[in-house]
This record gives sequence, structure tokens and C-alpha cells, in this order.
Amino acid sequence: MNLLRTFQMLIVMIVSVTIIAGCQGGSKKDTFPEVSDKLSESIKQMDKHPGILLTGFAADPKEKLYKVGIEYDPSQISSEQLKQIVIDYLSHAASNLSTPSSWEEMLKPFHLRIEKLGDAKKTPVIAEKDIGSTEIKWLFE
Repeated sequence: MNLLRTFQMLIVMIVSVTIIAGCQGGSKKDTFPEVSDKLSESIKQMDKHPGILLTGFAADPKEKLYKVGIEYDPSQISSEQLKQIVIDYLSHAASNLSTPSSWEEMLKPFHLRIEKLGDAKKTPVIAEKDIGSTEIKWLFE
């Protein structure tokens, strides 16, 4: 009888550990689609700024990459103003997630590339953020 009770306890423990391990692994949901949606929905926010001529958004789930395209008039927008416009856009998108967060946390698991539209021969990529990083590297002259 004691052996049967021990065996039942062992089975309960194994099942419990299996369930707990399964739940922990399952809690990591893929946030790429939701973040992509919020970035796409928020892109037109940048168009409201004088000097922003055109914006675009693309996502590549295989590469965990978001691309933001911006055509702007450098005579109307300084580099610092452009940086602030982009940060405001990212913050707006992050605040609209189902679980609002900072843009840094929202984008940490993903790669971000900000590209210049229009005459992009000089500097096609104006900023990048690598996977795992929370820092945007600006590539202005």
C-alpha cells in the first residue's frame, strides 16, 4: 500500500512539473505581428510634421526586421528634429500595444532600420537598432 502511494505521488509530481514547464514555455508569445501592426498604424503620425514628405513601413518576420522609410526636406527638419519625430512615432506605437511599454522594450527582440526615401543615394540607411539592443544608432553625416 505504501509503495502504491509513493508511485501515485511520483506520477502527480511528474505531471505537475510537465504542466508547469509547458506553461512557462508557452508564455513567450510571438509579439512580432502586434508590434508590426502598431508601427504600421502609427506611421502616418510622422506625416503631420512639416518637412516630412513621405513615409512607409515594411516588416520581414523571418529576419525579425522592421523598416521605416522617411523622405524629408533637410532644409525644414534638422537631424535632431528628425530623431525626435522618430522617437515620438516609436513611443506612440509602444503606448498602443495590448500591454503598453516603452519603445525600447517593444523593439528589443527585433531589428529596426530607418531608411531615407527619395534621394537615398548618399545615405540609404539613416539609423539602425540591432536585435537585443535598446539603442538606435544614427548614421547621419
